[in-house]
Amino acid sequence: MKIKLSILLFLCALPFFSQTKIGSVDLELKKSSDFHQLYSTIDNFNDKFYVLAADKEITTLIKYNKALFFSDSLKTKTDKNYPLIIGNSFNHKNDFVAYWASKDYKKFMSQTYDFNNHKTDTILFEIPFKDELLLSSFKHKNLFYFLSYVKKEEQLRLYALQGNKYDEKTLDFKSFKLGLNQSRPISIAKYIATNPIEVIDNESFNPLYAATNKVKLYAIKNKLLITLDYSSAQTHVFEIDLSSYEVKEKVFPKTAINSEEYDSNSFYHQENLYQLKANKNQLMISRHDYNEIESVQEYSVLAEEKIQFKNSPLYIQNGNSQPREIKNTEKFLKRLKNKSLGISVYQTEGDLLITVGGTNTTITSDGIVLGTLLTIGGIMIGDYGTFPDMTSSEIMQNVYFECRFDRKFKPKSTPFGPLAIDYISGFLQDNTTLKLQNTTKHKSYFILSYYDASAKQIILRKFEDGYPLISDF
Repeated sequence: MKIKLSILLFLCALPFFSQTKIGSVDLELKKSSDFHQLYSTIDNFNDKFYVLAADKEITTLIKYNKALFFSDSLKTKTDKNYPLIIGNSFNHKNDFVAYWASKDYKKFMSQTYDFNNHKTDTILFEIPFKDELLLSSFKHKNLFYFLSYVKKEEQLRLYALQGNKYDEKTLDFKSFKLGLNQSRPISIAKYIATNPIEVIDNESFNPLYAATNKVKLYAIKNKLLITLDYSSAQTHVFEIDLSSYEVKEKVFPKTAINSEEYDSNSFYHQENLYQLKANKNQLMISRHDYNEIESVQEYSVLAEEKIQFKNSPLYIQNGNSQPREIKNTEKFLKRLKNKSLGISVYQTEGDLLITVGGTNTTITSDGIVLGTLLTIGGIMIGDYGTFPDMTSSEIMQNVYFECRFDRKFKPKSTPFGPLAIDYISGFLQDNTTLKLQNTTKHKSYFILSYYDASAKQIILRKFEDGYPLISDF
């Protein structure tokens, strides 16, 4: 009886033991909360952590050292003409530079925080984006980037911001052809511009809805990868060298599955490209060595067969509701039909967590608002990342299962422990007043930065994947 009670107490205490409060800094954000913003980031080269918090009048940058102890802070005035914090870079002196944008994203303000001399510097500049469509923005290796589409030239343009300066380069895709049978073919750049781009962080867990986009962008080392899954026959990959801005092309064929038409998608992770293909009769996942040294590995299942490589039940989940188990492969594939297919890969506990399935948005009359996603260990409740824009009459339906593979792409039956994002979501569910928060991957764990209005503090908490050690209980 004592053993059972100890296990029960241990399970109940999991949310507390899975998190560590790193520290807190006193800071009061003045009303109105409509103007409050919070942004956190890592200096990729020096392992220093920063949190920027702003209200209508004052912006405060808090600096933490490598051990995540408070180091210093600087304050500047918030400018109402530049109300949006969009990102940051670090200049050649390793000073933190915050970028603010006007509402129309035409005018920008950079604020440099010089902690050595304890001063700040503000520069106003413009990026006109003339005849351009802004497609995405992202931070990579301490620089901040914009990717845009130049309409008249039908080309992509990349802007790299560092400090108070920026460089712009046109990415030449004109020599590449889109493999679509069309009477009026479109350019590669135009196809990218007319489809949503999902920026994928390979170090973090990417929810299934993010993996369903047919155009994905990965910032890896000194290159960008843009993957296109417009065709069920192949994945088209464009590799952009961030030193020379040269564009190279790679094509990874998709093994055809039986008889009828099928949908497909892909996901790049650590020098491998994972592909998913499915129709009502068959499902197949495969792994391509990106450098094309090792042979392709594949797992396939027919509708009448059991999925031997899965590590979870087959699930269907509607919005906030509890997930329901789907009885067999045939019913799963029927549910998957007419969904946007996706495959997501995340490394945890030394293995690969692969989520396979599809999503769609359906109309409902009960006014359920999206706020949950299923991850390892149960329901993930609350906000994590940026969810799709949902109205009160829309609901997202997820159909999926999970797999555990080793690094040689061999399936394993051992269950995963909960993920850090599960713990973060549980924490936010229990603390619903925390409206201002940000999650940042750092080393092997995640840092939740948030503003506690009642305590008037900026607080950091650390969350890790897996179960806490019983010896810690």
